[in-house]
Amino acid sequence: MRSLWSQWPRLRESLAGKNAVLFLDFDGTLAPLVADPSQARLPAATGEALAQLACSPRVVVGIVSGRELAELRRLVGLRNICYVGSHGLEWVLPGGRPHLRATPAQRRRIRHIADELGRALRGLPGILIERKPASVAIHYRNASQQHARKAVAEAERATRHHASELRLLRGKKIVELLPAGATSKGTTVEALLARLSRGRRSCLVAYFGDDATDESVFVRLRKNGLGVFVGKPRRTTARFYLRSPREVCEFLQQLCTIVS
Repeated sequence: MRSLWSQWPRLRESLAGKNAVLFLDFDGTLAPLVADPSQARLPAATGEALAQLACSPRVVVGIVSGRELAELRRLVGLRNICYVGSHGLEWVLPGGRPHLRATPAQRRRIRHIADELGRALRGLPGILIERKPASVAIHYRNASQQHARKAVAEAERATRHHASELRLLRGKKIVELLPAGATSKGTTVEALLARLSRGRRSCLVAYFGDDATDESVFVRLRKNGLGVFVGKPRRTTARFYLRSPREVCEFLQQLCTIVS
């Protein structure tokens, strides 16, 4: 894995006259990770760069996150971009209506399981249960190791008990229970790319992400796209890396000088 900056001269040259589709994760990629997810904010400079890129007729911008769609749109605040929330279960295109890939029965089951987890983990310091339209997440970033292990064990128990209905997704200090099925960030981004790239010749596709949940996108772009891991270099299917959200912002600002 190489630094994306090492490829900048070649990218700058290859982007001349090209269209681009950029998908980026939110937490840890565009916005720095924080102890309390509700306190996350998109840096002003990053938001300005995204807005400028989204206004270019040559660029399509999409934000991809585990956060629920409504919250993601509120945090980013841009209208003319794509949004993918809840790890691909929710998505919306500019000017379109939101889509949710979960049946009413699946949503009822998730609400029931969220209630069970709430009772099992009630009173544990540092444990946060986040209810979403079609999934439930357990955050343990601020918990002790003992309490974190209990939270993960309860999520694993629920998954085993409802094995035909649920799957467990692991991320940075978080586990999430989602409806069983093949929907992921990767499958949803792939489907949206098929739409967005239609009629666009010489289109560069890039995805930026910082977590294990982003690997489903990286693997799909391994041959025909640009996968960029954000953080300290580690084992990943992404071919390139940037070290921090600050570097992501700097890279977006450099892109603005080419496509504006």
